[in-house]
Amino acid sequence: MLRKMSKIELKYFARNLFYIIFGSLALAFGTALFLTKLNIVAGGLSGIAIVIQYFFGEYFLGGQSIDIIVLVCTWLLFFVGLFTLGKDFAMKTLVSSIVYPLALSLFLRVPMFVELSERICYYGVQDISAVVADPTLVPIGNLLLCGIFGGVFIGFGVALNFLGGGSTGGVDVLIALITKLTGFKESVVSFCIDASIILIAMFIIPDNIVPALNGILSAFVTALMIEYFYIGKQTSYQADIISDKWEEISRTVQDVLGRGATVIKALGGYQYADRVVLRVVFDKTQYKTIREIIGRIDPTAFMTFTQTNGVYGEGFKQNSTRKNKKKSEE
Repeated sequence: MLRKMSKIELKYFARNLFYIIFGSLALAFGTALFLTKLNIVAGGLSGIAIVIQYFFGEYFLGGQSIDIIVLVCTWLLFFVGLFTLGKDFAMKTLVSSIVYPLALSLFLRVPMFVELSERICYYGVQDISAVVADPTLVPIGNLLLCGIFGGVFIGFGVALNFLGGGSTGGVDVLIALITKLTGFKESVVSFCIDASIILIAMFIIPDNIVPALNGILSAFVTALMIEYFYIGKQTSYQADIISDKWEEISRTVQDVLGRGATVIKALGGYQYADRVVLRVVFDKTQYKTIREIIGRIDPTAFMTFTQTNGVYGEGFKQNSTRKNKKKSEE
């Protein structure tokens, strides 16, 4: 029986659900409107679907089967993840596994979105039927713009999924499974899988070298968007400061930045003198300011800065745990 969630837990559940749903919609939008129509393979399930459709698509749905292939592969991989990686991992991919394939079908088949995609991909083309018959006639500028903006939407969507504590499913299941079996880093496995998909499309599908190169560009833009919206948003710094003027530095940091400090008593390793280490955790936007504060008060201060991820508590992100529930009920 499910326990009743507190208001704080309900708030974070609703927020995370919104992130995952909206992220899955952005992922489907970028894939459908910018990549699939021009056969831009940027890795992932959409890249696999483009390759499969090239070889087998004519046998069902008149060659318009990318969304169906993605749907089948998504749920096959979901159950693979469920039985090999456990229920917790599968639950992280459940919402996206439902929303993403449905949204992809919506954007690929509803006439309004199909028309919008054609206006974007075939902008400036006089004879669209000729381009559809021979994709090599698509202007390079169109390929570049679609690859870039497809990467923007896909990266934004993936980042939102991660911020919501979810996963996009699909190839992520393969990445997690291979990582578990081999011990390789997830980033290495992810790169190898996406690179393999792009290379297969580049050398097996005729006249697909330029779209595949655009796929590499799109994948790079996707990585940049994830770095900015997910990793970058979580980045904070921890500063350890050794100074005889630590009290003044602590007060100024508190007054100017609103950041508290932890005073750590330490023993110097050279003359074994008693020292104080002032530890301050702050947002990355405050990095320059805190350096200026310390430099102005004590130019000889010894400082080390460490980049951190996932700082929780007052002044940073709230952590929706049982402790929060207890606090809310007191």
